[in-house]
Amino acid sequence: MDERVGNTLRAKYLDWCSARIAERFLALEPEEIYTMARPAESAETGHGSSGAGESYRVLVQRVTESLLERMSLPVYEEWALLYAEDPSRYDAEMLGFWKDPSGGDEP
Repeated sequence: MDERVGNTLRAKYLDWCSARIAERFLALEPEEIYTMARPAESAETGHGSSGAGESYRVLVQRVTESLLERMSLPVYEEWALLYAEDPSRYDAEMLGFWKDPSGGDEP
């Protein structure tokens, strides 16, 4: 496989995974987000923290990592085989991050 094609396919994989995580994240209720962002505190108090004083970026990062642990996303090699069988299915589920901002399809 040509290196440029391989780079594009890897970028598509990361885009597809990002879309899956974003979809799950957006389906969460605010209380679920804080519970996932602060699991130790939630276990001790029975509820999530308001996150006061903690940056939004840190909360999003924690929830994203928690979702990634809970989701069964395929590894790149497995996804690449599935993508080769039906690219249109996966292309429809991407956010478009893999595309070149100048308008081309190469990253």
